[in-house]
Parts: sequence; C-alpha cells; structure tokens
Amino acid sequence: MKRAVFRPLAVLLSWRYVRTKDVALLFVTKTSALGLIISITVLLVVQGIVAGFQQDLDRNVLGFIPHLTLTKPTGVDDELAVRVQAQIPEVESAALVIQQSGLLSTASVVRRAQFIGIQPEAHSEFLQSTSTAAQTSWTALEQGNFKILLGRGLAAELDVEQGDQVLVTVAKDGMSPFGFAPRQKRFTVAGLVATYSQLDSMVAYIHQDDGRRLLQLPATANAAFFKLRDPLAVSSVFYAVYRAANDTNLLASSWIDIFGSLFNFLIRFKNLLFLLLSLLVAVAAFNLVSSMVMLVQSRRADVAVLRTIGGDGKMVLLSFLATAWMIALASFCLCVLLAWLISLALPTLHGLLVQLIGVSLEEGFPLHRLRVVLHTTDVAKVIGVTLLMVTVGSLYPAWRATRLPPAEILRNE
Repeated sequence: MKRAVFRPLAVLLSWRYVRTKDVALLFVTKTSALGLIISITVLLVVQGIVAGFQQDLDRNVLGFIPHLTLTKPTGVDDELAVRVQAQIPEVESAALVIQQSGLLSTASVVRRAQFIGIQPEAHSEFLQSTSTAAQTSWTALEQGNFKILLGRGLAAELDVEQGDQVLVTVAKDGMSPFGFAPRQKRFTVAGLVATYSQLDSMVAYIHQDDGRRLLQLPATANAAFFKLRDPLAVSSVFYAVYRAANDTNLLASSWIDIFGSLFNFLIRFKNLLFLLLSLLVAVAAFNLVSSMVMLVQSRRADVAVLRTIGGDGKMVLLSFLATAWMIALASFCLCVLLAWLISLALPTLHGLLVQLIGVSLEEGFPLHRLRVVLHTTDVAKVIGVTLLMVTVGSLYPAWRATRLPPAEILRNE
C-alpha cells in the first residue's frame, strides 16, 4: 500500500507558475529577479564589509589596548594588578606600566604623544593573541638602551623610520627657579606599531625602566592596565575593579573614553546603511508587481477552474504569494553565493581599481585585511526584509486574483 504524500496544492500551483513557458511573462519575471539579486547582493556585501571592519577593530584595537586603566601619578602599589585580577573574575589579564603624556620632536616637527613604559615579556602576555601584538617586536625595547616603538601614524607625521632618533620631552614634577623644567631624552626608533586606527597617532612605547628613569619615579609603575573577558561589559565591571583596588587616589578610565564614539558610530552607520539599501530591495521587490499582474492575467482560466472545483480564495491567494516567495528565495540563495564570491575577490578588485584610476584606497586601512563577515543575524534580517517587501508588493495582484468571476471567465473561454 502506497503512503500518501503531503503536497499542498498552492505550492504545486506556484511551482508550475514559476516554470511558465510564456516568453513575455518569463522575461518580466527574470528582469524582476535580476533586480532583486543585484539589490540584495549589494545589501549583503555592504553589511558584511561593515561587520568585517568592526570585527577587525575588535581584534586589533580592543585586543591591543587596556579595557580599564587605574592611574596614580605618585605610583601604584606593586600588588595592585595581582590583587584586582584575583578578586574580579571578569578580568582576564593585568599589567603594571608607566604612563605619561609628553612631546615627540625631530628637527622640524613636534607632536603630542602618550608614552607607555612596559616590560616587553609581561606586555606580550598581557595582550595575548592579537594579530597586531604578534607583529610587534616588543623585545626590541631593551632596558637602558632608550629605544622607542612609535605608532604608524606618529612615525609618518614625524617623518622617521627605524633607526632614526626622536627627542622625548615630559613634564617634571616640581619647579625650578625658571619655572617648570621639562625632562628630555633622545630615543632611537626600534620599530613601528600598526593598529590602523587613531591609536597609531597617539601612542609610543618605551621600556618601563627607561620611563621610570626619565620621570625619576620612585615607584615601579604609575598605572595598571586590565583586559576584560568581555570588553563590552566594561561599564558593569568598572566600579568593581575600582573598589577592589582599595585606593581613593586612583584615577580610573576605560576604552570607551577613547574609542566608544567610534564603535557607536559603526553601529549607527551599519543600521543606516541597512535602512538605505533596503530601499533598493523595496524597489526591486515592487518590480515583481508587474510580473505578478501579468501572471494573474495569463492564469485567469486556471483560477476559474480552481474556484469551480472547490478551491477557495485563500488557496488562490497563497498560490500567487508562494510564486513570489519562490522567486525571492531563489534570488536570495544566489545572492549569498555572489556575496561570498565578491568577498574572496575584494583584493583582486582593489588591484584592478588601482590600475584603472591610479589611486590606492589603502591609505587609512589595508584592504588585504578587510573581510566580508556575514553574521547569521544580518542574513536573517535581509531575508526577512526581502520576504516582507515581496509579500507587500505581491499582495494586491494576488488578492485581485481571488476576485475574478469564474463563471464569466469560463463562458468566454
């Protein structure tokens, strides 16, 4: 005995309509589908590029900077980092450093910079596994040799490279008979640090002992850096870390103070792009109206026969809506494939564009590191918006099909 197979009539009818042999209707349907494919692909690629850029920032910026910083100009307790890390499970790693603002200068250029004195081995462990940290030669900072690692942006502004010398100027506590007396020392550039963010124009790294000698600091360090397991949870951990430090003279800050506006901008920018590019999908989806109108007109006899043998208006409505959904889903599957192929071809496309216009687009960010990241939530949002717009655009023609008079149509047939 054969088992009955569930085959919804509305789906079978829509499948038949999709495979129509009508040349005019087929042309209009393919044109509408092409519009959907182009608009959805653009939306997916742009969303993926922004997500990839955000992921790169998460790895190479949030993975490179401290998420929380406790500072005390006169020096912090040597056990501060260990004590806080032991009491707060959200803290992943901690390190004691010297942190001081000052000036970097060459013969003709002066720039403001934030100097961070580190122990190379301890700082590598603090940063753990980030691509930027792995590419940075921290061991080049040798104690007593007064070497410095400059951010890529700072080095470009000062027009220096590895082996050149720069003059470091920092303020000295106390006054001389002539007013405030800064302390100065020439450092040799040992290498560059590249995070491809504004951090490259702000920070310079020196050995912690060299920094202590330069500042004549009696303590080992004047700041403690903390990395969190979840950087986005910094607001909830902030006060817990401060209380665990148990020192009211400490000044606390977080990564949000520097990069919070950038990450907020990226989120808003991504949402704005999604909204604007959804309008392209809307235009393409409403192009389906013309093909649906032609489909309803060419299937008048089918609708009349279906209504005569007992089919209700709901079945007719679903038949035409399912046709539009099939076209949209087929287009969407092709769009995901195209978006993936474009993501693989981005470096090649950049090379061709450079050859055509003669201008490199890697001035601010290296495109060879750019990735198109398609998150499940982004793909779900795109397919949801597409189906919604296709449904809205196809609803009226499908509803008109339910209002066709069967008797009059069959009499004329």
